Amino acid sequence: MSQLSLTLEIGMSMKNALTAIGAQTQNPALSKVIQTMVQDIEEGRQLSDAMKRHPHIFNPVYVGMIKAGETGGFLKGIVDRIVEMQEKRQALIAQVRAALAYPVVLCILGIVVVVFILVGVLPKFTQFFEGKEHLLPFTTRFLMALSASLQGYWWAYVLGATGLVIGIKWWKDSPPGRALMDQFCVRSPVLSGLYNKIYTCQMLRTLGHLMESQVPLLEALDVTRGTIKNRYFARFVTDITSHVEQGGKFAQSFASYPYITETVKAMVATGEEAGRLPPVMLRLAEFFDSEVDQEIKKLSSMIEPLALIIMGGAVGLIVSSIILPMFKLARAM
Repeated sequence: MSQLSLTLEIGMSMKNALTAIGAQTQNPALSKVIQTMVQDIEEGRQLSDAMKRHPHIFNPVYVGMIKAGETGGFLKGIVDRIVEMQEKRQALIAQVRAALAYPVVLCILGIVVVVFILVGVLPKFTQFFEGKEHLLPFTTRFLMALSASLQGYWWAYVLGATGLVIGIKWWKDSPPGRALMDQFCVRSPVLSGLYNKIYTCQMLRTLGHLMESQVPLLEALDVTRGTIKNRYFARFVTDITSHVEQGGKFAQSFASYPYITETVKAMVATGEEAGRLPPVMLRLAEFFDSEVDQEIKKLSSMIEPLALIIMGGAVGLIVSSIILPMFKLARAM
């Protein structure tokens, strides 16, 4: 979209703009899609119609905004807004990855250290401990059995870990798994605040951009519902749509949702009364961007020391289970 915005800014025709973008695209599948779109443009179709034929590539929100821009004669401005939405989304993904990178590295490092101690270090002490198992603490005996198990049946652990990952992914993608994850996101004591702000920000930004692009409210709500993955927020948008279809105001149904703060509800009601609902939504989305950034930093600051404590505790337990019994056996001898 950023390339399309640039080509439109310098006055290129839509056909030439798409041809130039397709020539620069490295992905063969995407290049083929763009070539198909060029043919559609040559046959007299609009850009939105050409995009609509490839729903697996183009987000319905973007298609709706492009169609509104074509109808109103302000396509360039619409493309700029789409670029802004993409940049915000990429920035959020980058923030989450940066926040989780260090804790994930710590966890992986901790697992590697524990496995190395169990497989490479502990077996060297096994002969020293043989015949004296009754003098060893439970943790040492357990670690010795785990070490022997890892050495003899390492393939079973690899298969088990692989199966566990596949099973979790399958369960997460199943209807019961998605339902439980959606509920966890909006109701969990630690993460619900962050997820609710992310979903609220996404919903407000999408609605705000669509309505500011002259897309009718009901159509904007329908498109927005399709972009929200969480079923609780999607159901919320459905309730708003039903309320508006019956002649009610947007803010009335908006105020009934329990996972949105009272301040946001009040500002949305004020924006609707003043006839400035789209700019109010976009301003709230910008506010939630900073709120989400702070929440992610706060969560990261909580996870990092927790990961260090867990890793240090596991390594300390293993080392103490090896060293302390050695002193105990030395005194007994």
